[in-house]
Amino acid sequence: EFLSSREKVINDLLKQRMPSLVSLCVLVADLQDSVKISAELPPAEYFELINALWKTIAGSFDKYQGIHGKHAGDGMLCYFIKKPGSNYIMEGIKCALEMSEKTRRLSNEWKVRKGWTNDLYLNIGLNEGKEFFGTVQSASNIEFTALGDSINYTGRLSDLARFGSILATKNMINKLTPEEVKQIRFGVRRRSEGREIFVRNSFSRVLDLLEPSDPRYNKFLEIITLPVTEIVELIDPYSPPEIQTG
Repeated sequence: EFLSSREKVINDLLKQRMPSLVSLCVLVADLQDSVKISAELPPAEYFELINALWKTIAGSFDKYQGIHGKHAGDGMLCYFIKKPGSNYIMEGIKCALEMSEKTRRLSNEWKVRKGWTNDLYLNIGLNEGKEFFGTVQSASNIEFTALGDSINYTGRLSDLARFGSILATKNMINKLTPEEVKQIRFGVRRRSEGREIFVRNSFSRVLDLLEPSDPRYNKFLEIITLPVTEIVELIDPYSPPEIQTG
């Protein structure tokens, strides 16, 4: 059922004049410390791990009608296209959260298998925008691609994310309805009096998430003033509020 829905989306797109201007949610995912992991594993095991990871999370792309895009390196790029009868942004958010959970499970499996302490972290960026979407003919198949800042910014967010976090733009969150916002636990991690606190329903400029001495600082100049937030989980908007203790 998931695959047939995704195929319908692709077929509908192929019937349109390409490239066409579409509203879309962009997801970019990268495995943290992939170079370190590849150095510690025999080549056959590393490729087995990477293939298992991408195969596992590709199922989430299909489930939420995402369309694979071409991404440099060993990361993944997916587009969720706005269409009648569905919410492309919520589909992207749900897909990202499901991918994170699947990665945690795979990480635990490999810890048992290898007896190592390495965690697998899938760092994810999410963004929304209106961009030209089209196809590129390769030797073996047709690849979908989109051009514009929305995609470039999402890739930078994936680079900025650490330890399996999901970073999304304020612009994307603002496109959700008030009811949809209530379904998402999001916010910014801050340091206060030597401890970390999570400020819910808030955003931060990328500038304020980095120290000027951070060696990655120049890498993010393109998005340095972009307001972003971390998406943590989906919540039941009708459940009783958490009781704070301590």
